[in-house]
Amino acid sequence: MRTTERALQAALTVAKQHGLPTRNARILRDLTNVLVHLAPAPVVARVPLTLARLRPRAWFAREIELVTFLASAGAPVAPPSGSVDPGPHRQADLFVSFWDHMDHDEGRFDPVAAGRVLRKLHRAIERYPGKLPSFDRLGEVSRLLATLQPSSLVFERELDALRELCARLFPAPKWPSRPLHGDAHFRNILWTSEGPVWNDFENACRGPVAYDLACLKWRDAPGTKAALAAYGPYEEQRVADVTPFLALFLAAWTIVVVSRSPSEAGAAEARRRIARALEH
Repeated sequence: MRTTERALQAALTVAKQHGLPTRNARILRDLTNVLVHLAPAPVVARVPLTLARLRPRAWFAREIELVTFLASAGAPVAPPSGSVDPGPHRQADLFVSFWDHMDHDEGRFDPVAAGRVLRKLHRAIERYPGKLPSFDRLGEVSRLLATLQPSSLVFERELDALRELCARLFPAPKWPSRPLHGDAHFRNILWTSEGPVWNDFENACRGPVAYDLACLKWRDAPGTKAALAAYGPYEEQRVADVTPFLALFLAAWTIVVVSRSPSEAGAAEARRRIARALEH
């Protein structure tokens, strides 16, 4: 059975166990996670496929705890389900969590609003009292790179160079640290009728606030400059300082994502991210 099909079956099995409808379920997205809308219920089941390779249940439980905290504080986030135990629930070797379904429409894209709600999110998340991993994630990246083999996607010399970069970046400087989203870019925003809300906190971490801004700036998507301007003042030099850590993290995990779901566009993006990481 294909990985996506396994994820769908896991989502449907756990949904049935919790009395949720499954007959009209449909996959909303299949990338690092498989997202399944359990229509007509306002619930989305999420099954992580990529990050679960190295991360235990406690990691995903912490995400639910964090976003529950943020939602209760009135932060602009897509919350865990309030109508059923959000989990994470284990089904075979997969984890399933439940989240509120949001009225998302990409036609509402507004980079100025995105920058403003990122600032609002940062004010709320700064008060989160729980523990989060360091932004650099060099230990995780090192373990991940150790599992990768040369392929048409990544050559042996490139893997060696990525491992060398990981070793060279260790240890990360002791910059001022605070809770962060950890993957703050436009594709992790849901554009609702009431405004943009942040989603996908599975990479939440502690680090300099510039790391979240580097996540936004690194992709250089249309609207990036407007979003950064709307966010307000920030340290541009610190954004440059943290970018090598981000580039390495993205290169390593993108290799895994594209290996799981091969496509011409995905391979091109993986090659681009590998090259960008090796510029540092």
